[in-house]
Amino acid sequence: MKRKNGFTLIELLAVIVVLAIVTVLATSTILPYMGSAREDAFKVEAANAINAADYVMNLYTLGDFKFDESGTTSKYDASSKKACFTIAALIDAGAYDADKNTFTGRVIIDKSGKQSSYTISLKKNEEFRLVKAKGRDFKDAPLSAADDWEESDEVCNNMNS
Repeated sequence: MKRKNGFTLIELLAVIVVLAIVTVLATSTILPYMGSAREDAFKVEAANAINAADYVMNLYTLGDFKFDESGTTSKYDASSKKACFTIAALIDAGAYDADKNTFTGRVIIDKSGKQSSYTISLKKNEEFRLVKAKGRDFKDAPLSAADDWEESDEVCNNMNS
């Protein structure tokens, strides 16, 4: 009788079980980091949008930017030193490099105090997130749900253009 070379069914099952155990361990270790990485990436996008809004605001003070006369994409209230920009307006101005189909929302800048404050309503696809921070520190900025979205719309709509 000739002996055939190859693996037995038991050996193949043992390898499959070991691979399954390694996959479960790797997945359970990596998944928690993926969620926090998405939040951190979102905060970077928020910071980029605020930088873009600051840039456009500086262009306005230099006379190189005109606010939308209809007030639908950007507004400025000189008496309160507040400005409101839609993400689309920042993209159209060339200040923010993002996809209009992916990111929507508004950036509100308040320069009435010693330190500028920023409120950003940013939506990425179907994820509503609102990031609020004084200055530019987003490390501990809260990410909240969709119910805060209307709050920023109301602030922008009540501004004088």
